[in-house]
Amino acid sequence: MTSTWTNGLLEGVAGPPNWAREDDGRHYCLACRRERAIDVALEEAGEVDIEVRAKLRSEAVVKFEIARDPERTEGEIAKAARTSILAVRNARRAMAL
Repeated sequence: MTSTWTNGLLEGVAGPPNWAREDDGRHYCLACRRERAIDVALEEAGEVDIEVRAKLRSEAVVKFEIARDPERTEGEIAKAARTSILAVRNARRAMAL
């Protein structure tokens, strides 16, 4: 997807809200950044069955959301990742946060 916006529209803002500039110099929206985190997790897992893929997708989104803003509550992260608070709590423990 290609998106454009007016640079300098707001002072000190490099892009739209929730967009981030990655190492490749491109800007990615929040949904795309989540998908990229999922892609990395699935690539690292290799060939796995569909149930494992579903679990990896969910875990990748939770870990992405925790890394994106670790100060958010478990409830806020669970809502953003569409998962349970327990899943967020377990991911925080696994990430040692």
